[in-house]
Amino acid sequence: MFHKEGSFHKVQGKKLNDTPINKSQRKKLRESFLNSIVSSSPLATAQLSPDLVNHIFLHPNSDISIRKIKLQGATSKAGATCIYSRSPTVFETNSNADKHSLAAAAIPWPYTRCSQVLLLQVGQILLPSLALLSVLPKHVLEELPTVMVHPIVSKYLCRGADLMRSGMVSISPKHDGWVVIRAVRNPQPFAVGFVTRGTDETSIGLEKKGVGVQIVTCYGDDIYRSQMMMSSSAPQVASLADGGVRSEMGGDIYDFGNYGNVGFVQGKQVYGLRNTSSSGHSGSDMSSEEDEDEEEQVKGDQGESEQETGEGKEDNHGQEMIAQGEQNVMSESDELKDAMKETAIDASEVEEQEKMNDPETILLEAFHNAAVRISKNQLPMPTSTFYSQHILPARKEGTLIDLKATRYKKLGPFLLEQAQKGIITVGASNGDAVAFLKSIDRSHIDLREARQRKREETENGNTKNDATQTGRKKTALVNLYIIPHSIVSHMRLCDDDVKAMNAKSEERRGTGYLTAPECRDILNRYVKDNDLFDEFDPEMVRLDGPLCDSLFRKTKKQLQNDELGVNEYPESVTRKELNNLWLKKMDKAYAIVSLPGSCITSMKRGDAPKISFFVEARQSKKKFITRVRGLEEYGIDPASFANNVSKRFACSASIEEEATGREKLKKDHVECVFQGHLVEELQALLLGDDKLCSHGGAKNSEYSLPKGVFKVKLKKGAPARTRKR
Repeated sequence: MFHKEGSFHKVQGKKLNDTPINKSQRKKLRESFLNSIVSSSPLATAQLSPDLVNHIFLHPNSDISIRKIKLQGATSKAGATCIYSRSPTVFETNSNADKHSLAAAAIPWPYTRCSQVLLLQVGQILLPSLALLSVLPKHVLEELPTVMVHPIVSKYLCRGADLMRSGMVSISPKHDGWVVIRAVRNPQPFAVGFVTRGTDETSIGLEKKGVGVQIVTCYGDDIYRSQMMMSSSAPQVASLADGGVRSEMGGDIYDFGNYGNVGFVQGKQVYGLRNTSSSGHSGSDMSSEEDEDEEEQVKGDQGESEQETGEGKEDNHGQEMIAQGEQNVMSESDELKDAMKETAIDASEVEEQEKMNDPETILLEAFHNAAVRISKNQLPMPTSTFYSQHILPARKEGTLIDLKATRYKKLGPFLLEQAQKGIITVGASNGDAVAFLKSIDRSHIDLREARQRKREETENGNTKNDATQTGRKKTALVNLYIIPHSIVSHMRLCDDDVKAMNAKSEERRGTGYLTAPECRDILNRYVKDNDLFDEFDPEMVRLDGPLCDSLFRKTKKQLQNDELGVNEYPESVTRKELNNLWLKKMDKAYAIVSLPGSCITSMKRGDAPKISFFVEARQSKKKFITRVRGLEEYGIDPASFANNVSKRFACSASIEEEATGREKLKKDHVECVFQGHLVEELQALLLGDDKLCSHGGAKNSEYSLPKGVFKVKLKKGAPARTRKR
């Protein structure tokens, strides 16, 4: 909720103000805390000290203020999120002895430099903040509804992602719709959120899909960043050198900005602690001699740079504490690697969820999708048309593009930035620097993912087209794969998987024709069953004998052509490289699918068939004829097609059953011959896209073939185009 910068202290550019609440309201807030948060566990209620609660909520030398943040799109503060903050604890320490005694004292509210968020009220639900959770006793935290995750998952949550079910290790069976999130081996929660519907102990873990917890506040969000800025600008009251308040559970100074936990590192990730069972400083205690040495070191550093500010000194010390915390967690690195391996976190899924709610990411993804789908024939194009007819329809389903919520505010600055990257070129008109879209570099590296999404849509037969909306049938070409028998026997793959017994389409079941995702699933299952994931890097895969031979073993002919004449086998490859090599080793096949309904009309081995166009010049290269063959492969009757083209384009048409002096026709195939250079018009007609040519005869086509099935050959004297563009 507070991941975006400025979401905690600003709304629409205006700074939010805090309003103090009176004593009676503080008492009500105290009772609400006990009734809604702690009451979920009777044991926690009994173990929570009344003095601690009274000091936090009712101490006479402290203030509690409220801040209301309107929900996005709301016109009033009705139903706003209420943020309760507590002022820092003030100590009157006039001697060094008093300051050093502060470190050992049990301070109920140990934050002494700046105000900290105490509670968050989202709707009617009251949630604890991370600062409040950091001061509660460990035995109380253990009774709260909790979700456990491995430390590797925390870095995605700190970036603003919601918690996916695949990243959850365990969840409390009883909760009131909200939970705190903890990292393994670290008893202090680092996030709070709402449990999504359907998430329970049976729906979490490996290969589970969907969001498990919607994050409300997390370490590293705007609340954390705001208190870090306030802490750095506030006068120093308690620090390590002055005897700052150290957390017994987390082992760090509270005022250093990491909620008193050495496992909380720079707002980016949460690590486990070396020893969370001891009652001391959780494996991060320092002896008095170490404290004195560190104090002398800090003073020595201060003497080396007379111009260094107090803020810079504190930053140096904070870096030392971070380094100390990282050393404390290094001893558990092997266990973290095992945890990463056991959970097999799908980082791409978490990253995708992280980006879904960012307005700039939604806009950029829609722009990329639109850029790869525009043909050269449609350019130049007004940018207003580009936005309304291409960018908006290309956004992900269920999302909205809000330009005002981005840093661009308007379309012009966004397009100028893309032009600076080299993705597009824009043209000016009447003082507007981005009036027209002139060209698109479809090979740009930033469009790589968009091109991949487009290919996957074609493979799965899910390419959107206006033909579906008008009831006109569409034909899709799907690339299929067959696993060679040598690989099946060598790797001992499951026969049911290889024969596609579980395929969604009945026509493919038992045939061995597999889609690309099904091929990759078979490979991933083999890697998982044989424990080939690298324990130190989940993105790397170790190669065993059968897999190595299947992918890298050379044939006798290849060995003869090779200078070395030996097989070279790598020890490991990345998951991406492995998937690409795997698909290259498959036998190619294809399926022609009729949409809607996903009915397979043809399914064969080899490359997909092409519809061939031959253009020949006649009468001193002033007149031309166009020959078309291969229509039968896509269920088109050549005679009906020739008659249709003759009427649409007012040209003569004929059918030839024999190709005298030319390449021989396939059995039961004929060739259509048309008067004129009609390659572009015929392609527009067959694709069902009248924008590809200016001839009105291509409109309202009853055909809708997939792109990429045409092959054009211009005979001697035939030009590439017959009209200017």
